[in-house]
Amino acid sequence: MILATQTSAIFETNNNAPLPELLEGGRLPALFSGLPAAARAQLAAVLRAETGRPVVVICPDEAAAESFSRDLSHLLGVPVPVLAARDYTFYTALSVSRQTEQRRLGALDLLASDESPVLVATVSGLLQRAIPKHVLRNVTFTIEDGGQIAPEDVEDALLRCGYVRTQQVEGPGQFSRRGGILDLFSPSEDSPVRIEFWGDEIDSMGYFDIASQRRTENVSRCRILPAAETLATLYPGGSLALAEKLNQLSQRAARRKNEALAANLARSLKEDADALAASLPLHAADRYMPLLYESFETAADYLAPDAILVMDQAGRCADRAKEYVHQLTEDINQLVAAGSMAVRAEQFYIPWKDLVHKLADFALFFADSFQLGRYPIDPRAVCGVTVKQLSSYGGSIQTAMDDISHYISLGFRVVVLAGDARRAGMLGEFLENHDVPAYVQENPESLPAPGKCLVTVGSLSSGLEYPHGQLAILTDTQMSGVGGMRRVKSKKSANREAIQSYADLSVGDLVVHDVHGIGRFAGIVQMPVDGAVKDYIKICYAGSDSLYVPATQLDMVSKYIGAGEDHPVKLSKMGGADWSRTKTRARAAAKKLAVNLLELYAQRAKTEGHAFAPDSPWQTEFEERFGYLETDDQLRCIREIKSDMERTTPMDRLLCGDVGFGKTEVALRAVMKCVLDG
Repeated sequence: MILATQTSAIFETNNNAPLPELLEGGRLPALFSGLPAAARAQLAAVLRAETGRPVVVICPDEAAAESFSRDLSHLLGVPVPVLAARDYTFYTALSVSRQTEQRRLGALDLLASDESPVLVATVSGLLQRAIPKHVLRNVTFTIEDGGQIAPEDVEDALLRCGYVRTQQVEGPGQFSRRGGILDLFSPSEDSPVRIEFWGDEIDSMGYFDIASQRRTENVSRCRILPAAETLATLYPGGSLALAEKLNQLSQRAARRKNEALAANLARSLKEDADALAASLPLHAADRYMPLLYESFETAADYLAPDAILVMDQAGRCADRAKEYVHQLTEDINQLVAAGSMAVRAEQFYIPWKDLVHKLADFALFFADSFQLGRYPIDPRAVCGVTVKQLSSYGGSIQTAMDDISHYISLGFRVVVLAGDARRAGMLGEFLENHDVPAYVQENPESLPAPGKCLVTVGSLSSGLEYPHGQLAILTDTQMSGVGGMRRVKSKKSANREAIQSYADLSVGDLVVHDVHGIGRFAGIVQMPVDGAVKDYIKICYAGSDSLYVPATQLDMVSKYIGAGEDHPVKLSKMGGADWSRTKTRARAAAKKLAVNLLELYAQRAKTEGHAFAPDSPWQTEFEERFGYLETDDQLRCIREIKSDMERTTPMDRLLCGDVGFGKTEVALRAVMKCVLDG
């Protein structure tokens, strides 16, 4: 995009050295100050466009990384993955979400490849111990359409990579085989892949939809990544060899001086050894990560020697690094004290000062809003850039047009970014009709001339003004009053009352325990158990009964969402039969409701409705007279409702949204479609 390829000069104003001179003249690390978030992303995009070298951005936390990734993706026109820290699985659990871990594996694979990636990483994602680069390369493989490989060999490789055999593939890390058809879902893919074999030859490959299990499009190749970073199958000799090793460690642990600690540790090791010997999955494999991998590596060891690093908000990165190390150390030390683990916390992360020492070997840029007193490495060049972040116009298109006209009168180059080609066309026409000289190009080859306005396809988290470079960048979301923050912010559902952390509860709140029923939350209590102090949730029930729930069982407690505090609520009695009877009645009512719904929808499926005709020119003309830019959600709802109307099945749809979000326009377009069909 032109904002990456033709804007390097804006970072060379105020006597700043050209970027190539900084890179080649030994003047790194370099500090660029005065940059708001979108401008920091533009700096990274310019470095990529100017050099073609790998660019890795380091952000303080995941929210900053996701925002930076979106801006960088739009500026470069390619997806930019995020490498974040994953949650270690130190506790035995039957079901663990590995979504973050699988995204992380995809990012690590990209770094390990011979390509020149652009990637955004959190500082904790770089501090965290990772699967060694050579191990990831050894277990990762690619399947190509038309290739030769026995389906049994693919199955063996998938099992070694930690995939789970299932009846039907529904998520990453699963595979299923039915004769000559093999379904698998690699973390590197957005959709599962179906491979059809003819003997040992791959006859065809294609993505398929999880819901319908139907094939959607052909694919020529599929890259198979491991399902997790820590896998017992990757131990030299496999799972059985690891089971034998754990048995040896269990016997050694039993001879420790602290009898209670020794017994707990020996039992934990023995249980995991028995699971491996029985070919069962090791759910808490992260406890043995130092045992599985001899070499200690982090994502920083994956970086290419010629990579350019951009550290976003260095001060916040340093603070977050200290917080992450402190929290991880606390968690592991508690497990060690309880006899659940026999490792040191230092075996799971690299200290911040050691990471900084590694980063010093690369071309490093600091990007910040303000110039701080200290940086992890003293900058050799300090570059101040004058740039202003533009605020939203709050839906006032007139104010936006006045600003564009003002910029044009000052001889600025003005670039207005629209979400797609259709919106760019509408915005360009709107500006022209209001005497604002503007032209539209979907893929422009150059910036507009001074005093000209270009409307093109793109997006940024905010508009920017570079006074010295005489460049102004505006976004259509600023003008429509439905900016990125308003679009992505989601209102918490009143029915989503699962408790995620202690912060979700206040003393006195009504809560429900899966087994004991309705009680009142009485706070967090610390109690010594097996030589370790642990957190418990205290719940008071009818009478003088109290229940102490371990913090590790927080998933068994949820907020009460019944009649509410305005109506008297009867607390359950521990050990009584009232709660069991209540649950039985609820199940019966739910079953009855399900039967009624099935009957209703069976009748609906048999009923034939009116299939409306596709959109006519009159419909298009009517919609084009809409005086505003549609939001993405409006456009999606319009498409779905029209699709419903054009089918013979009676429409069953609810359109909902907050006041002012455009429900009326969606409804009017459906009304017009109905009227035009008579």
